[in-house]
Amino acid sequence: MIPASVDGSDSPSSRSNKGTPNRIPLDLPRTQTASKGGCWTCRLRRKKCDEQREGDSCRTCIRLKIKCLGWGSKRPDWMRDKQEVERYKADIKAQLTRAGLIRGQPRTNPISTPANLPSTASSSSMSSGYRHTADPGPSSSSHPREYHHHPSNSLDFGYHPLGQPQPPHPNSRQSRLYHTSAPQHSHYMPEMPGKPLISSSLAASKRTTNQYPLEFGIVESSSTGFGQSFGLPTPNPTPIFPDQSSQQQTNLQGDLVMYYFENVRKVQYIFAGNSVTNVTYSLILQEPRGAVTNAVCALASLHHTAMRVAQGLEPPDPNPEFSTARYFHDEAYLQLVNSKAMRGHYNEADAIAALHLVSFSLFSGGATNWRQVLSVAYEWVAQLGLPADENAQPKLMGMRPIEQVIVKTTMWFDIFSSVSFSPPPRFLGLWKYLLTPGYWPSHLPGDDLTSPTVHSSSSPIHMEALMGCPDDAVLAIGEISALAHWKENELRKGTLSIRELLRRGDLIEAALRQNHGDIFNSPGSPLHPNLAQSASNGNGELSSTPQPAFPTDDMRRVIASIFRESAVLYLQTVLNGCNPGVVEISQSVDQLVHLLQQLPRSELDRSLVFPICIAGCMTDSSPQREFIKGRLQAQDEGWGNIRQTRALMELVWRKRDVEGSADWRQMLWERPMPLLLV
Repeated sequence: MIPASVDGSDSPSSRSNKGTPNRIPLDLPRTQTASKGGCWTCRLRRKKCDEQREGDSCRTCIRLKIKCLGWGSKRPDWMRDKQEVERYKADIKAQLTRAGLIRGQPRTNPISTPANLPSTASSSSMSSGYRHTADPGPSSSSHPREYHHHPSNSLDFGYHPLGQPQPPHPNSRQSRLYHTSAPQHSHYMPEMPGKPLISSSLAASKRTTNQYPLEFGIVESSSTGFGQSFGLPTPNPTPIFPDQSSQQQTNLQGDLVMYYFENVRKVQYIFAGNSVTNVTYSLILQEPRGAVTNAVCALASLHHTAMRVAQGLEPPDPNPEFSTARYFHDEAYLQLVNSKAMRGHYNEADAIAALHLVSFSLFSGGATNWRQVLSVAYEWVAQLGLPADENAQPKLMGMRPIEQVIVKTTMWFDIFSSVSFSPPPRFLGLWKYLLTPGYWPSHLPGDDLTSPTVHSSSSPIHMEALMGCPDDAVLAIGEISALAHWKENELRKGTLSIRELLRRGDLIEAALRQNHGDIFNSPGSPLHPNLAQSASNGNGELSSTPQPAFPTDDMRRVIASIFRESAVLYLQTVLNGCNPGVVEISQSVDQLVHLLQQLPRSELDRSLVFPICIAGCMTDSSPQREFIKGRLQAQDEGWGNIRQTRALMELVWRKRDVEGSADWRQMLWERPMPLLLV
């Protein structure tokens, strides 16, 4: 996807008295032959470019609020892939259609229901069970609406095993998931009339996350927090639809939440055991209709649909931007926007939800802008005052488990985003504190990691236990990105000292070559008591005890070595350029292939996207290329960024085979939305 899109917000004056959005009175130019001097975006769209530059964009793209690909006599390499080009053009067209910027085509309504859906009493009540007045606009804090009210319902998170996606009994819990992702529903929000009426201006334009900058004013989300059956106080009347319809929505969210804990969390944080699970579940209990819940539902729906497609139970969705998963994603995003607008800052739940939305972008193959939601986590970390605190250790040591999860997951994404973009990690100074060997004490028995509110200064969450990558390798990757950025600046100024470059590189490599020992064999966290009880009552897939079988300690040791060696290879590409013939580079690739051969093909390969990608990009050996490509092809490419990673490697190979050289990072940067290689 492109990193920015049309801003679909409406001003009050653009709405009718009934709250129906009007199309923006803007006619796009008819198809014309693109000027040779136009930007690449206009040239791909075959539209006339005004060629008036403002920064890195033309005014045409600024006016339409789409990402401008800039200028250049040589087209970017990714444009050689016709499928990528067609996908890019389709994305732009969809954004402009959603914003009502294409003449003759109205805005799309995300909650419209197709005519072939079965008629139910609840669906008929959607058109008559409420009254509303005109929306005052997204920046207003007042909401002059009237609704027929009914008592609040809460989500049912009791355990009902779903098993693998398959055609279910029509009345079963899984049936609701099945029909949610059925092909005939794929272009629409499923029939969920329990959601409160979405602002008319918002409903017409909220189908893409990128439409809402995080500094935007208050916008109305249809998910409001309440949780009656969790012993939480029920707020005053919540504007939702009549009881039967609301129960359908409650059931769907409950199904998706439990599906997430049964299936998705094991592939999202495959090394983390129950620590992240407990934090996520506790936040859902605190706010059953909050941003964390919607983010989890988005991941669950995305995974469920991907599994059904992989099994041939339904065809791929040609318009995933209108899917159930995307609906929940956008709901969560809107809640983050509202949270900042109402409170002036983000809280822990916002940060956790944002990190789940980054995962959504990864698992959807880059269908959403991960940089945008990652900025929420960045801001939360900045709120702690840690980046500017030279003596951060006491504050870090006193962190609660939920804070540790947020900080270290943010660190993980921050460091690997520096591989995808030129600037070094945003908080590299802080990450050096956290990742320095010996900075954290060892795990002590008795720490309660099931509660996100208990202080646990003696039990930090190491990166090796959270992501499989040891602390020293994570830090090295961040420092190598900073070194690459320094080298580029020195080259630009004509002041690069090769001796200084090599000295800095030697320091990084020496730290990587040290043996820091294993830290992943500490006692695992017990599963949250509620989830453990649900598992024991339902005889389902959740386990009340840590799972030691997979990945094994031996697998973890090999994976740690793979990450360390991939950091060494990354360093050699910075020191020697992207030249596979350099001895240090070819030796590092050989070692990576040798280590990968020690691991059987499994879901673990999804966590090794960075090592696999850099090894593949830096080899000219046909057998090694086929082996590395086969590791990716063994995984389902409909889930995650596997297909995009393979496409990048193949693009590098083609360019090097034809032109003799190829800079894999440069080609990564040239993509409309650079891959996050995690």
